[in-house]
Amino acid sequence: MQIPYKSILVLERGSAVPLYVQLANAFIQHIQSGIIPKGYKLLGSRPLAELLEINRQTVIQAYEEIQSQGWIEILPKRGVFVSNQLPIVQAKGFISTQISEASEKDSILTNRASGLFLPKLIQHRLAFNDGLPDPRLAPREALAKRYAHYINYAEPALLNYTEVYGLRRFRENLAALLNQTRGLSITAEHILSTRGSQMGIYLVAHAFIRSGDLVVVGELSYQATNLTFEHFGATVMTIPVDEDGLDTIALEKLCKKHPIRMVYVTSHHYHPTTVTLKPERRLHLLQLAETYHFWIIEDDYDYDFHYANRPVLPLASANTHGRVIYIGSFTKLIAPTFRVGYVVANPETIEELGKIRRIIDRQGDTILEACLADLLENGTLRRHVTKALKEYRVRRDFTCELFEKELGEKVSFEKPQGGMAIWMKFSEKYPLALLSDEAHKKGLYLPNGGAYKPLNACRIGFASMNLSEIEESMSILKKIMTD
Repeated sequence: MQIPYKSILVLERGSAVPLYVQLANAFIQHIQSGIIPKGYKLLGSRPLAELLEINRQTVIQAYEEIQSQGWIEILPKRGVFVSNQLPIVQAKGFISTQISEASEKDSILTNRASGLFLPKLIQHRLAFNDGLPDPRLAPREALAKRYAHYINYAEPALLNYTEVYGLRRFRENLAALLNQTRGLSITAEHILSTRGSQMGIYLVAHAFIRSGDLVVVGELSYQATNLTFEHFGATVMTIPVDEDGLDTIALEKLCKKHPIRMVYVTSHHYHPTTVTLKPERRLHLLQLAETYHFWIIEDDYDYDFHYANRPVLPLASANTHGRVIYIGSFTKLIAPTFRVGYVVANPETIEELGKIRRIIDRQGDTILEACLADLLENGTLRRHVTKALKEYRVRRDFTCELFEKELGEKVSFEKPQGGMAIWMKFSEKYPLALLSDEAHKKGLYLPNGGAYKPLNACRIGFASMNLSEIEESMSILKKIMTD
């Protein structure tokens, strides 16, 4: 048996790692894999140095290193041998770079996240995304000053472990904000800080859902949430959503036939169609929860951005029986990179969620939470919301006017009362999958509508682009739909 030394002992001469270390590591790797078998006689230091075109002393150092680790034996007047004390390893081949697929039985992944997907990263300068804020409007300077302050001058305790529920001062200020703006009546003990709303949904699903439970969502509901419920073994059932929101009559009929564990709702700006759950349905939903003993997850992901009038108070504000678990986030308020969300529930539930969070993530970003507490206290966030709301209203109106003017009957939509996206239906003559591909080639991100099949529809996010960018995006889309 001949070992192809030059092929398997590849050295990088410009590397910061010494050559003898590289050589030793290469030998160890191939002995472990079975390519160089136990008992095999290696080349002497002189011929190996000549073959690899390196200094003989480098080979001697490498051999001494792997001998000290027990991989080889250097026998006087006999040579250098791979240790016979090693177990026999079946070689898989010399230079194969392909990784064979393991069978299900042998797979190291015992709990696959089947059905789940990783969202594609949008890197386009122009993007009709799902409905994201514009980071250019975020109070970045104020955040940067507070973050720098805490990095440089914070008490040591702030840089250590804190409560798994989140920084207390942040939760106290957040509770005050939610009481004032959402009509809640809570304290810090009712809040768990999370890394975004999706983490909150995951924690709640983990705590409440058992395999086989029925969870009800609206048609075309937020896909990541549906997959989260299914991940924990739930059966997801859908009910209609119309211009008045979730159809609670259909929900009541379902409750009479099946035991429902949980209902998920985006009551303020329904995802994806942006409609608001009407008052009579809100009351009916709360009554059904009490009568049929199910829980409600209320995901209020962009509460602050409502244009028609004052935002509608969440279900949680009328929740007198503790059956509504309220979830929110600062992601839409500031920017997606600031991963701070929260769950509001009774203290007993928060304690249980904290236990689950403890084994997933010890705590959140304490310094960021301290910064947000400051911005809540000094009014910076409230001023930011007021400014952003005005700007996003202008962008919404401009986008709607352009679509009506430029595309006319090729699309249909209702101007949303709030949120950061328009629910847009495209004529069947223009399949979104094809439009999306063409738009991407021209530098514009456009959703392909795959999440909402068989409808030829998608969410047109308008908030993250300024007026000139929106106009440029529309010019690209119009050209594609005209050619």
